[in-house]
Amino acid sequence: MHEVAQRVHPDARVIYIDNDPIVAVHGEAILRQDEQTDVIRADMRDTDYIFNHPSTRQLIDKSQPTAALFVSVLHCIPDEDHPRELISRVADWLSPGSFLVICQLVSDDPQVRSWVTDFMHKSTLGNWGRVRERHEVDRFFDGLEILSPGYLTDVAEWRPEDLTTKQPGDEWIEYGGVARVLGD
Repeated sequence: MHEVAQRVHPDARVIYIDNDPIVAVHGEAILRQDEQTDVIRADMRDTDYIFNHPSTRQLIDKSQPTAALFVSVLHCIPDEDHPRELISRVADWLSPGSFLVICQLVSDDPQVRSWVTDFMHKSTLGNWGRVRERHEVDRFFDGLEILSPGYLTDVAEWRPEDLTTKQPGDEWIEYGGVARVLGD
């Protein structure tokens, strides 16, 4: 992500959040030379820790719009940990005009949702949430202005001209959108 952001805006600052120690150590090694990017070893649900972390204070200018990306991670958050409230806390912390990118696995088929959720729950030793329904992900965007194309969709359709393959009849999709944090 930082490479893409810095290609567009060379001064872009990026913070990755990850609670997997192997991922964090790998990220730290890659970013050792990049003073505009850092990795915080934290659970994304621990927003107080993240918001007050020295790297966050150093790299993020709260007076400027920022982007927070929740790409393919919210299905890792169980319902009892309130993923919708997590999004709300982050949106409240960001300055008006900031952006949120939110997408997660969804399926219209209850059997597919159950099978994938059960499989991932077993595969991750219980460190997983669930495949949700579209209307549940829609609620993650409450209070935000959904941007182009103005509705939520299969993220593979955001830039269909870039697709090399699209499998018809997908049983689940990565569903979401981009939204702006509104002002007071």
